[in-house]
Amino acid sequence: MYNGIGTSGRLDVTSLVPYELGKWTHVVVVYDPVEVTNATVTMYINGVAANTNIWTGGGSGTDPGYVANTNDHDPLEAVNGPAALSIGNYNNTAGSSLNPYFGAIDEFAFYTNKLSSAQILAHYQNATNAARSVPYQTLVQSDNPVEYLRLDEIAPGPDIAINMGDLRNGGVATNAPGVRHPAQSALAGRIDDGAFSGHWRHGGGTFADIAWNAANNPDASIPFTFEGWFRPTADQMNPGPSPVNNRLANGIANRTGWVIYQRDPNDTYKGPPAVPGESGVGWTFRMYTGSGSGGQDVLTGVPYNVGEWQHLVVTWEPQTDVGPAVNGGVAWQGNLTAYVDGLAVATNTAATYSANTDPTEDGRPPTDFAVGSYNLASGGGEEFEGDIDEVAFYNNYVLTPDQILAHYQAGTNSHPATNYETLVLTAPFTGPEREGPKTYLRFNDPAPYPTSNAGALGSLTDGNLVLTTNIAAGPQAPAYVGFEASNAALPLDGLKQWASLNNPTGLNISGQITLEAWIKPGATQGDPARIISHGPPTPTVYDLSAYPITLSGSLLSSNEVFLRIEGGGANYAVGSSDGTNTYRASYPVPAGDLGGGNWVHLAGTYDGANWRLFRNGAPVATNAAAVGALPVDAGDWAIGSTGNGWADGFAGSIDELAIYDKALSPNRMAAHYSTAIFGSHPLGIALSGAQVTITWSVGTLQQSDNVTGTYADLPGVTSPYKPPAGPVSKFYRLRQ
Repeated sequence: MYNGIGTSGRLDVTSLVPYELGKWTHVVVVYDPVEVTNATVTMYINGVAANTNIWTGGGSGTDPGYVANTNDHDPLEAVNGPAALSIGNYNNTAGSSLNPYFGAIDEFAFYTNKLSSAQILAHYQNATNAARSVPYQTLVQSDNPVEYLRLDEIAPGPDIAINMGDLRNGGVATNAPGVRHPAQSALAGRIDDGAFSGHWRHGGGTFADIAWNAANNPDASIPFTFEGWFRPTADQMNPGPSPVNNRLANGIANRTGWVIYQRDPNDTYKGPPAVPGESGVGWTFRMYTGSGSGGQDVLTGVPYNVGEWQHLVVTWEPQTDVGPAVNGGVAWQGNLTAYVDGLAVATNTAATYSANTDPTEDGRPPTDFAVGSYNLASGGGEEFEGDIDEVAFYNNYVLTPDQILAHYQAGTNSHPATNYETLVLTAPFTGPEREGPKTYLRFNDPAPYPTSNAGALGSLTDGNLVLTTNIAAGPQAPAYVGFEASNAALPLDGLKQWASLNNPTGLNISGQITLEAWIKPGATQGDPARIISHGPPTPTVYDLSAYPITLSGSLLSSNEVFLRIEGGGANYAVGSSDGTNTYRASYPVPAGDLGGGNWVHLAGTYDGANWRLFRNGAPVATNAAAVGALPVDAGDWAIGSTGNGWADGFAGSIDELAIYDKALSPNRMAAHYSTAIFGSHPLGIALSGAQVTITWSVGTLQQSDNVTGTYADLPGVTSPYKPPAGPVSKFYRLRQ
């Protein structure tokens, strides 16, 4: 705090309490000008006073501890106007964005009154209590802030991946339209984190792309480190999907930069002579020399399993200047070392490298840094299918073996001593100034078009819409009394539009289940057209008959749970499959359902003994089966496609989708449909003379001798019902 007397007239307070990167800290500062000689400023951290500084009058003994900004400065002095309140860096009076804060800020409040210690503690306790009885904002507002910024607005703009590295906004990545995010994090136990996911079928190129930046392309004489987590969900590896790419190719004679390739999961992929040879096991990091198109490789050689995360680190340590490259850049020879899951696995001690340059050899645009496929400078293509997380590029720093192991251990530990992002952001730090990776894409950015769960699992099962948004008209009042007149639905084209729910633990259901949705099917459907699907993961693309032994490490078959249309529009079906056997109930699609323009309530259940299918509230098919819902570990939940997306799309609109871990009864199904059509179902009781008449529109009437007693169905009773008169009181309710 400044008192208007030079630059040294200020009152400081430092918390002295350590903080951890990536974790929220509640900070409150209270200034209390009791008197000139004992004004205090106190900082509270997480509800507790951490430090206090007392102003004793300065050099004169009577100087004030703090003087507020005013709007009466000489324009020659206040060249940038009166002082503004700024969040995130110095304000306008500094002339530029100096001392930027690196992180997130939420729930900012400024008070012209002093908060008490009890009030501050109450704010902290409320915010950290998931079962709070009073909303946090209500508590803050009750203490009369003059400025309260909740900072929960969603700013319009392009879909981007925030760069947490030192490049900051200079390294923001632009996301492709078909990228799915957030997918589930690579970091163990981190429901607050996410990842990016893509598929070779979507044809949208990269997941995320960063325009040329010199910091991502250090000269070959400068060491660097690449780090990332990969979870491949397919074994389509010819010629080689590229999860990350930073090279200049696409017809240029002398390639520069580097690229990562996905290789075989293990040695069982070595085919017979008639099958083209594979390119090794694991991951290849290829560097280019600036002279010709050939590259210098380091191959990890470590097997991986499709559907599981693997941590990859590659370090470049230049040793010898080998002179200019043909492209005009410089080339160095050195050590290229690969680490998998924390351990060094391979080194090329004679790798030659020439970095990307600006300007380029032939004057084309400089090289972009791409995640998910080849970059623009390489012509695109070679899309990676799977998830990518925590991509970091360290310029002029080589992670040590101990650091690499520590990163892997933190990523696989649900309760690490220091969280993963702290280790990454502080790895190159030697002091006194902060230094971290130049690019750090955490890939936990919110979905541009989210879908929010209103069920019991809350935000844990929020999803994201891919290449679509809920702009179609859903079932609406007055035609459907139970819905709002503005009710919207999700339109799907049957090709590339779908919605993902990821694969949260709470939805990995086995045994009893209910799948429910309102659908308006288009006239043409594929076979099958999935309405709701848990799985299947992408199976192997290899011809197993061409290999001497069965492939391992990939998915040869998989479990699935589904509500779908089969036979190109012939049948509705609900059921499950283990990849070999299918257990289902099916029913012919009535004429007029496809392309008819009417909404259909479609649902299916497994009750422990039978798969049942319901259409418009009525049971239409039952099939006895010993197998109900099956858990799906390597595949996601999806709306309108396979679990991992991009195949077997549903054409039409979907609304009011629900998933239950139990079988709803036929009466409940009828009630759901009836409520949508007719609205609520009151139980009417009227008295005319001595006769009581009970009316209802749906459900089963029950009777009891006590209001809190045991109610029993009245079989065969229909509305209106006139109970017999008697001396004993009776109580009635509806079972739906």
